[in-house]
Amino acid sequence: MSCIPHITVFFDGYCPVCRREVAAYRRLAPAAPVLWRDIANAAPTLEQDGFDLAAALALLHVRDADGRLRIGLDAHLCLWQHLPGWRLLVNPLQRSATLRTAVDALYRLFTRYRPGLRRRARERRHG
Repeated sequence: MSCIPHITVFFDGYCPVCRREVAAYRRLAPAAPVLWRDIANAAPTLEQDGFDLAAALALLHVRDADGRLRIGLDAHLCLWQHLPGWRLLVNPLQRSATLRTAVDALYRLFTRYRPGLRRRARERRHG
């Protein structure tokens, strides 16, 4: 039994890029103390977690071991601390405000145009 506290990662299983990213993380560290929650069909249960589906689809959400909700790049940094190889990115991003700002801007730009959101919007218009 692991003594490392678990985190909960809320990810969009409808987004093909997100699914591949999570699958890669799971292969990399199958025993990591991470609870993976696919939110694609879990909108009603997210309210008890303190956020709604639209917020969770916009940016990655992670509930850390202390129960704090981390969003966007902060969520990724929390997750990466549990993954071999990815841990190396955490300290430089936490120490350099310039680097952190640049990476956060790129992340937010990517999430605005990611495939799952476009596909979901198309289906709402035609469905």
